[in-house]
Amino acid sequence: MELSYHQPGYRRPGTAGLGWPDGSLTGKPAGVTPPPDEAARLGGLGWPAVTGRWPDVEHPGPGPRSADQGSRGIQVNGAGSEADDSGTPRAAGPLGGAGDPGAGGGSRRAGAVSVSRETGPIVIPDVPASQADTPIGRAAAAAVGVRGTGDRQPWPRPPRCRIMTIANQKGGVGKTTTAVNLAAGLAQHGSRVLVVDLDPQGNASTALDVDHHTGVPSIYDVLVNNRPLAEVVRPAGEMPGLYCVPATIDLAGAEIELVPVVARELRLARALRAFDTSHLDYVLVDCPPSLGLLTLNALVAAEEVLLPIQCEYYALEGVQQLLNTAELVRVNFNPGLHVSTVLLTMYDGRTRLAADVADDVRAHFGASVLHTIIPRSVRVSEAPSRGQSVITYDPGSSGAVAYLEAARELAMQSAATR
Repeated sequence: MELSYHQPGYRRPGTAGLGWPDGSLTGKPAGVTPPPDEAARLGGLGWPAVTGRWPDVEHPGPGPRSADQGSRGIQVNGAGSEADDSGTPRAAGPLGGAGDPGAGGGSRRAGAVSVSRETGPIVIPDVPASQADTPIGRAAAAAVGVRGTGDRQPWPRPPRCRIMTIANQKGGVGKTTTAVNLAAGLAQHGSRVLVVDLDPQGNASTALDVDHHTGVPSIYDVLVNNRPLAEVVRPAGEMPGLYCVPATIDLAGAEIELVPVVARELRLARALRAFDTSHLDYVLVDCPPSLGLLTLNALVAAEEVLLPIQCEYYALEGVQQLLNTAELVRVNFNPGLHVSTVLLTMYDGRTRLAADVADDVRAHFGASVLHTIIPRSVRVSEAPSRGQSVITYDPGSSGAVAYLEAARELAMQSAATR
């Protein structure tokens, strides 16, 4: 028995859901025939195009898109049904049906789909035209810039070798990471850099892929046995222009062995003075996390102090003690020693504390603080396990980009001193 439009048991389409009886997307009353005027008004979101009786309804499918639909986005207008070539009104479905060019309907203005909704025009945004504007494309562009292939301008080199001690008595602030990655960034852009590993842990030697097991000639032999520095210098991995003086575990006993030695605080300074630094642009001395005899030797031997400060409260407590020690060295041993560079490391922009520490450091040290801030980065921590700096391990990472910019600022300082 077929229900008519006005009999009980027939529900008017559109009374539940978005244009579908009872909110269902599959069920419909069997044998129900809507009036012709009602069929002409059906359509919209969730309702397939109606061409006659209920059995004639076709569900919209993905189907191929028409060539004249274009790729400039889809405009959804508030117009009602439109007529085909024969002048018969047709209701447009959401994605296909009688009124869709992709479903074999009549001609249609390219890039627009009309639905019977009394709303204003809605435009779906276009896909970006540039195929390089993707996360992978941006990372590749950053990697090209870090590796130097996209930067053809040589960085300025200092008029003479700059000897810099990277020191902070607090551990875990990024001294070794800063020494390795600044050296790698400078070497990638034409500078010749020597890293002196003065930490008994030998982490800088590990990151630069230099052997530092027991028995290897190291900085210990230079300080204790008066071995010439030139005999222990090793090339760092496969990076041209980068060299390293390794540290072995023997260095842990050097402070005790140097106690009875005359002028024990001048051992490294004399070794560097006897070494020919005319072919070098930078000597970066990586210090242990203490203010012992090894750090004292580094401060006496250097002209500048590069002070890495972690953006945490504890890192600020040790800075004043280091500055007091540096002042004592300047007065008694090295009148030219000064804190030339301060680098903020391990910055976490999600915390207010990191911003407060950065503001306090900039207020205290002024122009000595580099504009570049090193963020926390997993890649920076992973790189030493591969015997690499982060600049060679993942040149597109945020840590590599930040250290490259810090190295560029050092090079610009050299241009200013020139």
